[in-house]
Amino acid sequence: MAESLTSSEHVQQAHLSTAHGWSNDLQTILWNEEGQYYDIYFLHSADGATNPFGEQGQDWYHTTTTDFIHYSEQHSALPASGGDAAEGWLSAWTGSVVYNDGSIEGAPVGVKVAYFTGIRKSDRQQNIYAAYSSDNGRTFSHILNEGKAVADITDSETVGGRHPDFRDPNVFYWNNKMVMYVAEGSDIGVYQSNNGLDWKKADRQGNSKIISATFFQGHSWENNAPVECPVLKTLTMPNGQSKQVLFFGAKDASKGETTGTYYIVGHLDANGLFVPETDARRLDQGSDYYGANFSGSDDIDSSNTSIITLGWVGNWNYFTNGVHSDQEASSPYAQRLGSYSSARELVLQNDLTVSQSLILPERALSRTGYYDNITKDNPQSESHNLWVDRQDTNGEVYGLYDIPNQSAVQYYKLDFVNTKGNYSGRIYIDIWQGQDYIHFNYDPSNGMYNVKQYAAELNRGINGQGAADYYHNGLLGNGNGYLADSQLKEQQNITLQVVTDINSVEFIFPNGQTYTVARFSPSSQQDFKIFTEDPTDGNQVTIETADIR
Repeated sequence: MAESLTSSEHVQQAHLSTAHGWSNDLQTILWNEEGQYYDIYFLHSADGATNPFGEQGQDWYHTTTTDFIHYSEQHSALPASGGDAAEGWLSAWTGSVVYNDGSIEGAPVGVKVAYFTGIRKSDRQQNIYAAYSSDNGRTFSHILNEGKAVADITDSETVGGRHPDFRDPNVFYWNNKMVMYVAEGSDIGVYQSNNGLDWKKADRQGNSKIISATFFQGHSWENNAPVECPVLKTLTMPNGQSKQVLFFGAKDASKGETTGTYYIVGHLDANGLFVPETDARRLDQGSDYYGANFSGSDDIDSSNTSIITLGWVGNWNYFTNGVHSDQEASSPYAQRLGSYSSARELVLQNDLTVSQSLILPERALSRTGYYDNITKDNPQSESHNLWVDRQDTNGEVYGLYDIPNQSAVQYYKLDFVNTKGNYSGRIYIDIWQGQDYIHFNYDPSNGMYNVKQYAAELNRGINGQGAADYYHNGLLGNGNGYLADSQLKEQQNITLQVVTDINSVEFIFPNGQTYTVARFSPSSQQDFKIFTEDPTDGNQVTIETADIR
C-alpha cells in the first residue's frame, strides 16, 4: 500500500533510499577506519512524506556502505527527542559529525561527536546540541552539556533571538581551534570554541557573519533566503595549490533556479570567516540535488585531493505535497519517500571550478548491450529503418536508438562523434515511463541544454495542481522546463553518461557538469530513446548499456 511508511513503490534499487517514512538532508559522509566502510547519516521523519514535521519529530538515520550501491540495514542513530527535560530537544535536524581530537570536553578522545540542530522543548526554537558515540558511530546516545544547547539562539554571541534561523551546524578544526558554521537565514554565522561546548563569535570585533553578498557572490540574494547546509572543505588542485571550498544550499529566484547545492572557492581570514575568490556556482545544474553532504577531513588544515558527495534527490516544492503511485493520480499519497543520488568524486580544478565524476564500480554493472556506430541510416530500433521523429532548429530530427521496455535501473554510456568535424545538430534523449517523461535537448554548438519533465503522479496533490505545475513548467513555463549551460561546446567527440533509477535520472557531461532530476513513476521499466539532427550527414553514436546491481 502506497500510504504505508514502509511501502516499496518509490524506492531506489541501486541508490540509497529511506527504509521508513520520509527523508531529506544528508548529515556527514564519514570514513570508518575500523569497519572499512563509510558511515552515512540522513534526516528521517517518522510521520511520513505528507507530514514531515509531525508529532514524532525528526531523527538521524544511519547506514553504511563500501561501494555507494549497496547499503546496510538502517536504524536510528540520533533520537528525535532527548536531553534535558525542559531545555533538551524534541526534533533533531541537520548537523555534522567530527572526531574528538581531545578538544571536546566530556567526550573520550577519538570518539565521533554529532553537532546538530535541535528544536528546544521549552520554546520550540532552533538551537545547537552535541552528543557522542561509544559504539563507533552507530548511535549518539551520550548527550553533552547536561542535555542543554551548546549554542543558544537567544545568546548575544549568536543571533540574539533576532530571527528564527539557527541551524545546520558544520563543525571542523582549524588552527588548533574548533570552528562552527551555522545557517542563519541570510547569513552564515561563524563561531569558535576551545572545548566544543562554549561557542563565541569568531570575529570578536565584528558580527562574525558571512553575509549573502559574500557566499552568493555573483548572484542576487533578493527573495532567496534561507541559506542552508553550509559545509567547508579544503581541496588541493592538480597544480598543488590548496583552497577552501564552501558548499551550501540556496536558490537564485532571479534566474528561476530551484533550491539546489552551490559552491564558492576562496580562503579563510584570520578569524576563520570565508573570503571568496570566485563567484558562487551551482554544483549540480538540475532541479533536484539538495541537502548534499561530503566526505573529507574534519580538519581544514588537512587538504583533500578529492572528496565524495551525495545529494538528496528532491525539492520541497513537490515532495511533501502528495505523490501518488499511479498515473491516474487516484491512489493514496505515498508516505515513504526519500532517495539519494549516485556518489560522485569532486575535484577542484586549476581554474577554480569543481568537476564531478561518477563513483560506479565495474562489479556493480551487468552489461546488457553494445551498439557500435549507430547512424540515422542504421538506427538501433525494432525496424532498423531510417525514421524522422520531428522537426527542430536545424531541420529534421532522426531516430538513433529506440528499444522499449528496458530496466528503469540502468547505466548508459553514449559516445557521440561527427566523422566530418565538430558534432553538428542537437542531441535528444527522451526517457518515458507511461505518461511520465524526462526530455533532454543538448546543443553542442553552444553548450546549452534544455530539460523538460512531467509526472502524472503529482496531479491532484494536497495543494491541487501546484506541485505538478511547478515540476512540469520549470523556469521557462508552459511545460518547457529548465535551461542550463554545460560549458561543453564545439567538440567532435562527446561522451554523455546517464544513470537512471526508479526515482532519479542523472546526466553527466565529460567536463564534470551534472544534471539531476527526480521522477515519480514506480514502474521498473522505461523507454529510452536517442535522436539527433544531422545537417552534415556525419553524426553517429556508440551506445553501451548496463543494469546496475
